[in-house]
Amino acid sequence: MSSGGHKTSAIPRPKDATRARPQPPARDDTLFGDLTRPIAQEKQLVKGRGKRGVIALAATVITAALIAALFVLPVKAWLRQRADLQRKEGEVAALDQANADLDNQVARLNTKDGIEEAAREEIGYVQRGEIRLTVLAAPAAPITMPSGWPYDVVAQIVAARAQGSTSP
Repeated sequence: MSSGGHKTSAIPRPKDATRARPQPPARDDTLFGDLTRPIAQEKQLVKGRGKRGVIALAATVITAALIAALFVLPVKAWLRQRADLQRKEGEVAALDQANADLDNQVARLNTKDGIEEAAREEIGYVQRGEIRLTVLAAPAAPITMPSGWPYDVVAQIVAARAQGSTSP
């Protein structure tokens, strides 16, 4: 046996307990310390680069669907509801105006003058000593006159007055 430390027999030497064991790599206490270290091949859950790509694609699709379900669709619904709310607020404002008009009419009809005015308009009420006259609008008379001396002048006068009444 030589003292140089080379091997003289085929029998393996027992491991010496006094030898230093290899230490595991130092732990990185940062947030991504464990995630950035490579995983040993035998500890990988999915072996093969193609399978990992399919799983990554599926995870991306699921993440996109979740983002759409949690953010995009509610925002679209919120915008649609906001437009509906503005339309409904316009309807409520119109109904409030109509209610205010009806309240004014009720207040007017609760007075003596309002009752009398409504009775005159609705049922033709007249007081003692009054005479009710109904005047209908005059029908439009035909303006066809015979031709000849006095009628030509009258037709011109009627035409001039018809134009004067339509223009201010």
